[in-house]
Amino acid sequence: MKKFLLLYTVIASLLQACNTGEHENTARQPVLISKANAGASCVSLTKDHRDLPVISWIEQDSKKNKQFYFSSWDTVTGRFGSAITVPIEPNTSIHEEGMPKIAFKADGTIVAIYETSVPSSKSKWGLSDIQYTMSYNGGRTWTERKSIQSDPALLGSRSFADIIRLDDGEVAVSWLDTDPVRSELGRPVKFAKTSAQSGFSEAVLVDSAACQCCRTAMSTNGQGQVNVVFRDLLPGSVRDISISVSSDNGLSFGKAVPFSGDHWVVDGCPHNGPSVVFNKDTKYVTWYTGAKQGGVYYAALDGNNKTLVKRELSRAGRFVQLTMMPNGDRVAAFDVTYEQGGKIFKKIMLNKIQDKEFLEKEVSLPSSHASYPVITTLGKDQVVVAWTDDSKVYYTLEHSTAINRVVQEDAAAHSDTGETGTSAALATSKDPVCGMMVSATAESEQVVKDGQTIRFCSPACKRTFLNKAH
Repeated sequence: MKKFLLLYTVIASLLQACNTGEHENTARQPVLISKANAGASCVSLTKDHRDLPVISWIEQDSKKNKQFYFSSWDTVTGRFGSAITVPIEPNTSIHEEGMPKIAFKADGTIVAIYETSVPSSKSKWGLSDIQYTMSYNGGRTWTERKSIQSDPALLGSRSFADIIRLDDGEVAVSWLDTDPVRSELGRPVKFAKTSAQSGFSEAVLVDSAACQCCRTAMSTNGQGQVNVVFRDLLPGSVRDISISVSSDNGLSFGKAVPFSGDHWVVDGCPHNGPSVVFNKDTKYVTWYTGAKQGGVYYAALDGNNKTLVKRELSRAGRFVQLTMMPNGDRVAAFDVTYEQGGKIFKKIMLNKIQDKEFLEKEVSLPSSHASYPVITTLGKDQVVVAWTDDSKVYYTLEHSTAINRVVQEDAAAHSDTGETGTSAALATSKDPVCGMMVSATAESEQVVKDGQTIRFCSPACKRTFLNKAH
């Protein structure tokens, strides 16, 4: 009997070792979820009322007809299921910083939001509004679309929104609004939440003057506290990250506190907002800065919004998103620009933060143009990561133990390709649309005109330039 027990123990240990090795060493192939012949973008991840991942994205055909899809995680197949269509308007704005998104109430009601835009003599960008529609039956039918606020939508613009489920089971949206009197001083950050089946309540002011064109981000602590994080507009045109906290589930917000300390001075639009998660009294934030020590950063804030930790994740990183594992580990997903063989590429990196240890893994395919990653958790020890690559949307499933390559602190300021100072070494130029200074990025974010390479801070600025050129 003792020999049998000993043999059983040895076999079990070997099987456990094999399973661990599989998690750590098996390279998962990214899965294409969008149609191969459609122009796909604006991928987003959320959780449904069962705490399962839901992915959404936009597709456009050759005639620029727009379709908004979402797909729920299938626990049987271990993949996302069939795509479900969300009705949107033909004038829906398609850009990564203000993409269409969905959220689920605790009772399973789906709330979808999207930006619309109409031409206006008052603004060269047109006037935008945030529309929403709801489904009470899993996406089979949808309510008539409405504006996020009942007052006339075209008094100003509403855009760059985030949407989450609150601790009371309702859904909340944060966005950038317009100050009709002092629009040159920045845009107000506003917040509104649903109430049963009556739609969204009247907006609450979070901050009076934020950077004009970066997405907002929200998180909750599970006990009714709501964080809104955004790129602020501080005196001297400083574009640092600030946080405002509500202790009453979004009924009111405290004074915004700037914390990133980057001192990024730019007279233009960064088109790059932060990401935030919350665990008990500690908030964890990731963001991009184009300051002298530029790149993507991570910080931990205490209950008084004091910075406990601040660290650069990658100097060559650009867009970053953050999620939290059930055990408290944080996992950041960001895109990294690098040069190889005289060509510019982008890849998706994961950074797992365990206490003071930073671990990493690359998840995209070699020689790709992967960008705009999003991330969420699945179960106790897996993450789902999705991104856009050459107008296609991909996703992959990663076990947290597979994110295991140690990042040395003194290497955090270097490119994750092993080439130091990649982004700093690439030439910089001015975005002709917004005036922002940008470094060389993926080939999809630059055009050649009259023999000269023109670079843009974002696909939105590139599209604006090309539309005016034609």
